[in-house]
Amino acid sequence: MKKIIGIVGMPGSGKTEALHLFKSHGFPVFNMGDVVTRIEPAKRGIRELNEFVEQQIRTDLRRQYGKDAIAMLTSQEVEKIDADVVVVAGIHSFPEIAYFKKKFGSDFVLIALEADGETRFKRLDSRKVRPLTREEFEHREINDRYDIPEIVQQADYTVENEGTLREFQKALEQLISVIHP
Repeated sequence: MKKIIGIVGMPGSGKTEALHLFKSHGFPVFNMGDVVTRIEPAKRGIRELNEFVEQQIRTDLRRQYGKDAIAMLTSQEVEKIDADVVVVAGIHSFPEIAYFKKKFGSDFVLIALEADGETRFKRLDSRKVRPLTREEFEHREINDRYDIPEIVQQADYTVENEGTLREFQKALEQLISVIHP
């Protein structure tokens, strides 16, 4: 059975950087957000995205398939990857966690990434791809605040991301050596 290393964190906590690092170590990666920002918009013919369009897509999918819809669609994509271990980022809810735990059992490991709100906003405001305005950030905070902080508390491992990118990478590299020696 495939082992899934799940990554959870609030927007701007370092999920994308974590995926880059895992990928550089040879792990295939999948960002659950790709279901909402790439796969579904392509199916629907949507060419321009913003936070509000993405939220509507998430809502539509959850209405159609249930609260674990994005985890289910992610799992379908992950199953296509020819590898024993796949890293998945962007888990947002308890139903998604429950889906992965039911499907992968003890082969599902969860890593939480933590950073304070202002640190995360500065990162999101300055990113080159899909930067967020303060208004979009605050909207996202409200939507993600329901489950993510509690999910972070239930993670198997936690990595603080308040320092430099290199410090974050070193912490993740140490964790990789523990999870996948």
